Amino acid sequence: MGDSVEYGKVVEGMRDVFKTGRTKSIQWRTSQLQAAIRCLTEQREKLCQALLKDLRKSEFDSMVDEIVICVNEAKWFIKNLPRLMKDRKKSVDIANIGGSAYVHYEPLGVVLDIGAWNYPIQIPFSTMINIIAAGNCVVIKPSEISVNSAQLIADIVPKYFDTDCVKVIEGGVSETTALLNIQWDHVIYTGSANIGKIVYQAAAKYLTPCTLELGGKCPSYVSEGCDLEAVCNRIVWTKYKNAGQTCISVDYVLVQESVEEAFLQQMVKSVRQQYTDDPLNAADYSTIVNERHFSRIMGLLDGSPGKKIVLGGESDKGRLYIAPTMVTGVRPGDKLMQEEIFGPILPVLSVRDHKEAIEFINNRDKPLHLNLWTKNQAIIDEFVLRTSSGGVSVNDALIFRVEKGLPFGGVGQSGFGCYDGESGFENFSHKKAVLVKSQGMEFVNKAIRYGPHTPEQLKRLTTLLELPETLWKYFKGFLVFVPIAVLIGVAFVFGFGRDSSKAEL
Repeated sequence: MGDSVEYGKVVEGMRDVFKTGRTKSIQWRTSQLQAAIRCLTEQREKLCQALLKDLRKSEFDSMVDEIVICVNEAKWFIKNLPRLMKDRKKSVDIANIGGSAYVHYEPLGVVLDIGAWNYPIQIPFSTMINIIAAGNCVVIKPSEISVNSAQLIADIVPKYFDTDCVKVIEGGVSETTALLNIQWDHVIYTGSANIGKIVYQAAAKYLTPCTLELGGKCPSYVSEGCDLEAVCNRIVWTKYKNAGQTCISVDYVLVQESVEEAFLQQMVKSVRQQYTDDPLNAADYSTIVNERHFSRIMGLLDGSPGKKIVLGGESDKGRLYIAPTMVTGVRPGDKLMQEEIFGPILPVLSVRDHKEAIEFINNRDKPLHLNLWTKNQAIIDEFVLRTSSGGVSVNDALIFRVEKGLPFGGVGQSGFGCYDGESGFENFSHKKAVLVKSQGMEFVNKAIRYGPHTPEQLKRLTTLLELPETLWKYFKGFLVFVPIAVLIGVAFVFGFGRDSSKAEL
């Protein structure tokens, strides 16, 4: 237990350490990223056990979805930090001839990292790795809902990381509220939009920048002409992984009516292939995290009276089990279409074509991710141009998270800010603009810049500003060439280019 005063003292102590510059060096950042790799690797069995207890997550899914993805992220940063930390040179305008400009990426300070319960290892570790790579101190607040994972994180993190700069604070709503009542240099939260609003309001008190990853109803559109076996295998893998408790899962499918029946039949086959006829006892099928979320998901199903269950529908509250379920006949006003499902229920709606699908998607909040299944490049282009979402995957889903060159984040109601790879480094850094100029060429300033201003000065300034861009580029090149030419000329004048043996004669 703790309150805002106690937590405030902890953060001020971390801020004092940050001010010493310890976290800014590449050596410190690399050492902490290596610590993350050791922690995740050496504690693999305990991590998998905690995930099994919290979500009945299989060892395979625990390794791939939670551990390996974070290890690979840390390795990527170790490899790329020398490049990322370099100052980025920028060209100068006419007003700063002879000067140089660059952007310096500096750490923000102390960051609050509020984790999520659905990927209780991956999310806090992945965001922490991004935060550390940018040179910040971090306080991790793991989700109390995945209690075993939260307790394990609190136990193992101090054993591997610099405890002056990386801390874990456990607790529930009261502890999170107390943490939000103090000043941070950045806050990142992953979870629901309702809690995201509370986090954002608390951060506004101190004008603290935020990264909010909030999910939403992520749509899929399936057009005719697809390889339905491949499409359905990938949708099933995405939708029912972690029992649908994934922020970028497929929330609902819009399928072109000409292939709807074939799509439904193939979906049933794909579910049975991946999860057998008895998903309750399938090794790779997870459970719902707790009774409250179980009741919420079943309430969405019960609150959609027009539904027709095509697959699944079975549930067991005592075992927190909801079968992989697919329904048709759902209306836009039904509960299943009013909020993010975040569970293993997939509504399938029929549309005439991709244009109707685009209109349907655009009439709703902007999703965190959109999945498109088509072989038609024109349809791909139209979706990318006409819809707005945090990201788009074409002919696959979820797997895009392994691409470090792509930012991960939302837009509109699905959140803002992003992380992963270079975008994460930039997100948790301040881009400091730096301009360096000589103290020479003061005659130029006297002729144009300083007062008292005259009509002649205005004329000179206007003439310079109206120079065509191409001419200005040649002019800057000329300014670089002139001193070089002068140096070469001086060398020849003083005989540096002559043959010394002939000079002696």
